[in-house]
Amino acid sequence: MKIKASILTRIALLLVAALLLASAAVFTFGYEYMLDTAEEQSVEISQAATAAAMTAIGSEEGFYALYEDEAFREKVHQTFRFICRRTTLRYLYLYTVGEDGYRHYVICAADSDGDDMRLQNEYGFGSVGYTPLYQAEKNVLDRRVGEDHEMIDNEYGYVCMNITPVIDGEGRIIALIGADDGIEDVERIAARDLITLLLLGMMVFTLTYVIALLLIRSSVTRPILKLSERMRSFAADRKASVDANRRKTVFVDEITDIENAFEKMTVDIRQYVSDIEALTREQVYTQTQLDVAMKIQSGIVPGEEALSDERLEIYGWAQAARTVGGDFYDVFRLDDGRIAAMVGDISDKGISAALFMVMVKTSIKEKLKAGRGPAETLNLVNRELCASNPENMFATVFALILHPETGVASYANAGHEAPLVLGKETAYLKMKRGIALGLFEDSFIAEEKLVLRGGDGLLLYTDGITEAIDAEKRQYGKDRLRETLSREDRDCDARALVEAVIASVRAHTGGTEQYDDITCLALVYKDHEEEVSLVPEVKSFKTVKNAILSALGESEHTKRVILACEEIFVNIVSYSGADQIVFRSKRSGNTWMATYEDDGAAFDPVKAERKSVEFEDLDQGGMGILVARRNTRDMIYNRIGGRNVLTLVFDAPITAEQQGAPC
Repeated sequence: MKIKASILTRIALLLVAALLLASAAVFTFGYEYMLDTAEEQSVEISQAATAAAMTAIGSEEGFYALYEDEAFREKVHQTFRFICRRTTLRYLYLYTVGEDGYRHYVICAADSDGDDMRLQNEYGFGSVGYTPLYQAEKNVLDRRVGEDHEMIDNEYGYVCMNITPVIDGEGRIIALIGADDGIEDVERIAARDLITLLLLGMMVFTLTYVIALLLIRSSVTRPILKLSERMRSFAADRKASVDANRRKTVFVDEITDIENAFEKMTVDIRQYVSDIEALTREQVYTQTQLDVAMKIQSGIVPGEEALSDERLEIYGWAQAARTVGGDFYDVFRLDDGRIAAMVGDISDKGISAALFMVMVKTSIKEKLKAGRGPAETLNLVNRELCASNPENMFATVFALILHPETGVASYANAGHEAPLVLGKETAYLKMKRGIALGLFEDSFIAEEKLVLRGGDGLLLYTDGITEAIDAEKRQYGKDRLRETLSREDRDCDARALVEAVIASVRAHTGGTEQYDDITCLALVYKDHEEEVSLVPEVKSFKTVKNAILSALGESEHTKRVILACEEIFVNIVSYSGADQIVFRSKRSGNTWMATYEDDGAAFDPVKAERKSVEFEDLDQGGMGILVARRNTRDMIYNRIGGRNVLTLVFDAPITAEQQGAPC
């Protein structure tokens, strides 16, 4: 339970504590000052008394006469007593210090008769004092100037002892005169004066304290209590008048400033509460709309979606950073059996990005379903967006169409992140990046191709993955993404690949807030094709030729296929510098495909066209590629992970013999 303490009570306690501390400080330092003053006075008195004692002894001869003349010794003793009674000295004595280090007393005198008689009995003429020498005595014997007095407390009382040497004509110390001045009386007088001063100060302090408390109560505590009552009234009823019970004063002070600030605060609070209520209503309405938008968007871009058959597996996953987001993906079958897939990212977030995303995604899907290619589709959508895009938003999109039977994927990129190719090694697909949709009406997006072999895959994603940050603002990065997928088994399904990526990203972010939408789509191709490794020598083509004859049989068409494949093989052996060549082939319906994969220098034969060739130039090289192109239906080149991958696509009509018909 907390104890209620008013301001006056706390001020009173503070002042009392201050008074006690001040009194203690004054008493402590006053007492020290009193002791120092008493010591200084005692030293002065002792020095004066010692000078008088020296006068009574007289010369050096007078000192030695004390040992022989008892009457003279008694006269000097009486003089010592007279000096003690006329001053505040308690004791005055003359002695020598023998070689044994002890005091040998000659004359001792005290101010009172009783003390003097006791001294005569204990330290009369010829007596020896066995008490160790004090530091002041040692200092005088060692001729240390200014260190001839000391405060001592013994059985004779608390005194200031002052030592003066008796020096002969040759400068030797032949005796010491000790003068002990009692300082108890000085201390008592000083203490009495100090107490009187403290009492007077406390009386003045108490009077001032009472007056201060009365002023504080009238000018501080009472106005604060009234202001507190006004605050409680306002808290109970915000519509109550804040001017009620306001004090009336001709002075403008700090309390007046607080009252004015309170009145302004009440006005501000009323306005603030009104604004909050209106904002809350608006937020409830907005949240309701967002919930509806989220449900609609989840129907357009589901959190996860899968598509699979005997040749491929596709799995997509998306998570918005806010209630609704701008990322999107889709995967669907076209009427002719091909698979269309796309991943995109809108330039903004929130409701506006979601609406723009719906428009872009719907337009792309509509055109792909109508049979248009990826590049044609993106170019048409770009022109539509540039014609009607008042908010100047844009979208990056990667779209592809895959032929499941052949593994040939046609793709186009509108400024999106390069996908990862999951083959013998994981590498980013080298392609034309293109321009984002909605920026420039005259931009052109090119279409490219990629041939997937059995076990290969693709990962399409948005920058929400590579740009995910941890608590130290470090990005996840493309290298980490590639390393994550390099560790995954290519035989696993598409869902496992996506889940591995998401788990790695979450481990990196460590629970930090997701600041961007995250989307990724994995595609794994499962078809099978024959594969053989070849030594990069021309004679190795015999293996390729046998594979062609086995697949297509002997015919004029087969000869053209062999010619095209041979020209490409000879070019690889002669010019690429490859250490290894892998040959793959497969047949799909009326299509036969041959793929060369080598680790030689990068070279794209698809772009190496000769515009015109004169007869006399036919022997100068380059004709092999031209022959190959003229005898193929399609030629597809990719540079993946430091390897050249070239696929030759041929027409391969099924003959009657291959169908098993009678000859």
